[in-house]
Amino acid sequence: MSNSSASLWTLTAAQLRDQIASTDPTPGGGSVSIITAALGAASIQKAVAVSLKKSAVDSPRHQSLLNLSYRVSALLASLSELADADSLAFQRYLKACAQPRTNENEKARRRAAREDGLVRATEVPLEAAAEMARGLEFAEAAAGIVDIHVRSEILAGRVLLQASIESVLLNVDANLPGISDETIRNALKLRRKKVEHVAKFPATGSR
Repeated sequence: MSNSSASLWTLTAAQLRDQIASTDPTPGGGSVSIITAALGAASIQKAVAVSLKKSAVDSPRHQSLLNLSYRVSALLASLSELADADSLAFQRYLKACAQPRTNENEKARRRAAREDGLVRATEVPLEAAAEMARGLEFAEAAAGIVDIHVRSEILAGRVLLQASIESVLLNVDANLPGISDETIRNALKLRRKKVEHVAKFPATGSR
């Protein structure tokens, strides 16, 4: 984003497309992955919303759909925030890289700032991947209770979420080697391994 305080979600679809295709560093692959995941979650929400309109208000199915709608809505909000957070984290890292290094003190400050920035730029996609994995659980739950004619929305949303997890973890893999603190790096590697496992074997039903 040329304006670091602006949200990606204030852009039109055409503006977002062109910004991604430009030489500007943000939004990059992480934010694009998270935006795609948010669209996948939106597809799931659409199927739930349509099904809610046609279900009897006093039925157990209606209550299940309503509960699922609340959860998917919260997921949409979380992913939307994380898309912006990813771009901001990368901007912070680039700002750290641009710090002066004319003497040892400046070099030390720059190294510390770069490390902090890179860690945050790795944490955000990991947080997003964990949220996407929750979305896969919601998709599993929704597939069994939405109306048949909108089930394709669930399936499409699930495909987008799964692909987004795989793509956002590429950012994590790119960043990990640059983190010099071995303890932090290993902790982030463990988080990555866990979220990838959850994504491959999502629990049946929503939490």
